[in-house]
This record gives sequence, structure tokens and C-alpha cells, in this order.
Amino acid sequence: MHFQITIECSTAALGGDSVSRSQELANILIAVAADLLDQGLAPGDKLPLSDRNGHSVGIALLAEQPHILASSALLKAGRGRRS
Repeated sequence: MHFQITIECSTAALGGDSVSRSQELANILIAVAADLLDQGLAPGDKLPLSDRNGHSVGIALLAEQPHILASSALLKAGRGRRS
């Protein structure tokens, strides 16, 4: 079983300097912790995540298998590598 949190950092609340971004990420994680304490999370459940402006920024997920996201930048970086 895997607990995964995915947060998209392109919203206005997560823009700006690194201190502001760090504070907003911490607020989102505190909200996730509070929701987990209040309502729990069963396998397969998804918990929507929001920034301080109420915009959707991602999900928390309890899954049997991990969801692997591949970035195209990572895929491109791996091309041409020699083992």
C-alpha cells in the first residue's frame, strides 16, 4: 500500500518566492493531516487538495500500487545515455 501526495505548484498561491511557496506547501500538508485525523482515508480513496485561495492543486491518494508519473523532461534526459 502507498500513500501519495501530488501537488501542482503552478497556482498563484504557490508562486512567488521560496518562503511563500514553502509556507503554502506547509499549509496544504497541515490541511491533509487534519483531514486524515478527522475522516481517515480508505484504500482507493482520494482526498482533493486546495491552496489558500480554494484552487484545486492536487490529490492525496491511498493506493494498493504506486502511480508512477513520468516527466517528459526526465524521459528526454534518459535518451542517449550509455550504460
